[in-house]
Amino acid sequence: MQKMSGADLAFALLEIAPLQGKRIARIRKTADGIFLFKIGSDELLFQPGVRLHLTRQALAATDAPDGFVGFMRKNLEGKTAQEITRVPGERIVEIITRSKERLVFELFRKGNLILVGEDGMIYACLQKDDTGGRMVARGERYDYPKATPFVQKTPEKIAFCVQESEQGVPVSFSIDAVKGGKQFATLSEALDHYYANQRDESGAQKAAAEKMEKLQQRLASQEETLVEIEKQREAVKNEANEISKNFDQLETLLALVRKMKKDGASDEDITRAIAKHNASIKGSALEVDV
Repeated sequence: MQKMSGADLAFALLEIAPLQGKRIARIRKTADGIFLFKIGSDELLFQPGVRLHLTRQALAATDAPDGFVGFMRKNLEGKTAQEITRVPGERIVEIITRSKERLVFELFRKGNLILVGEDGMIYACLQKDDTGGRMVARGERYDYPKATPFVQKTPEKIAFCVQESEQGVPVSFSIDAVKGGKQFATLSEALDHYYANQRDESGAQKAAAEKMEKLQQRLASQEETLVEIEKQREAVKNEANEISKNFDQLETLLALVRKMKKDGASDEDITRAIAKHNASIKGSALEVDV
């Protein structure tokens, strides 16, 4: 199943922006772990690590909400979504209430949903996370992940499209008009269509996907090894070139050392003689500074 990219999120955020200034009326969660936020007359859908967009799907929520949903209801329902922002360069969106609580939607890796108080401390989080040099847990200060060099690429021509198989089954979505496919007026509508028509993977499909992921990881590791081997090969080649370029000088120095030894010269005399050629003797080796 395809996940939203940073470029996708940028356009989704434009469609979410009109929710600013409206009241958070209801918070729900489906049995599949999808969160639904009724803000004003619209509904915002969040699937951790996968997507965040407006939806018109009629999704059924669980009858008995868990403690996390109950906590969010108690602390957010009835409050105003004063501001909706995205952390620059990250797949992180925040809803900031008029009373300065922050509801943080993280879409990277497995995703997370975090309620941060006005004091910057985490009041509740969907799941604890201690990767990337930060701690996401109740009672901890909320920190953004460390910034990484990233350039977001946006297609030259924008269109909200869903690519379908010959059988009419959605196989991917895109904001790139060049890729073509079934077009929609908004990205949210395109995403609704794509995700609503995804079929559950069979056991064989999941196994194949896991195998493919392992193969891709192995390939990436082998590519890194090949790069390292190429660096070593280049270093050895450079050393060989240096030896080749200075071979005549080495032969001359060796001949000089052999002659002086034959003539009975002392080690001190030999050392002084070859030092004039930027060379020295260490043990049984003749070293030349090239």
